[in-house]
Amino acid sequence: MAGRIAVRLRRALVIALALGGPALLAGAAAAVDLDGTWFVLMHYRDEATGKPQQLRWDDRVWKFETKGNEIVWTEYPIVVFNDDTGRFEDTGGHVARILGAWEPNAGQLAEISQGLQVNPRGTKKKTLKGSDAKGWSSGGGSSAASAGYITYTETWKIGGSPEKPVFTRVDVLGSGSADSMEGKTEYTTQSVESGGAVLQGTFERDGTRHGTFRLIRGGTTGLVAADGKTPNQKVRERIQERLREELGKPDATPEELEKLLRERGDAE
Repeated sequence: MAGRIAVRLRRALVIALALGGPALLAGAAAAVDLDGTWFVLMHYRDEATGKPQQLRWDDRVWKFETKGNEIVWTEYPIVVFNDDTGRFEDTGGHVARILGAWEPNAGQLAEISQGLQVNPRGTKKKTLKGSDAKGWSSGGGSSAASAGYITYTETWKIGGSPEKPVFTRVDVLGSGSADSMEGKTEYTTQSVESGGAVLQGTFERDGTRHGTFRLIRGGTTGLVAADGKTPNQKVRERIQERLREELGKPDATPEELEKLLRERGDAE
């Protein structure tokens, strides 16, 4: 009897998959819980540069907070790692972004998991309204611009499906006396991994930058410190520390060291 029941169940499953398999599989996918802090890493090529085949990278931190029927989306464009291996290199007192497809090492992944620091400069925040079914948007831009004023507006959206969200940013610069200039950045999720903690997909910006992106969920607290240093600041501190050792003056102030660096021609 048990054997006949098992055969019937297998037949029923085969029929169900044949009639509505894709729909059943899609329904089984879980919606992505965006609330919290995410590290965003992009790899792309830029057709607008002199080296369109050169692989490049960029990164930032996103934070999502659901408040009632709204989603507050915050972006921190300056990410601060204690270990900058693979991201920046010292070029004699300054730092330069390393070209290529930088990937976080084990220590950097641990920093992401614990919660990254960010520099507050350039932080942007938008409040999105809507629903998972209809999508979320920060709303339209300002009213029509007059001929004497130039306006700049940004609209942030989260669309696609709850299982594979699409993040869109549209910026418009224009006035009443000239044609508007529009830019668009889109992150299209194609796969969700690690139980919803990693999102991967395609990255497109302004029709010239094409590549991929990855969202990695940050620390469980979802907190982002706002007192991180820029890569250049960290490099200057390392240079000053080496100079203290060279001079044998461990108590030398940053001002004294910067004065000496300027005399040497090594300062900014």
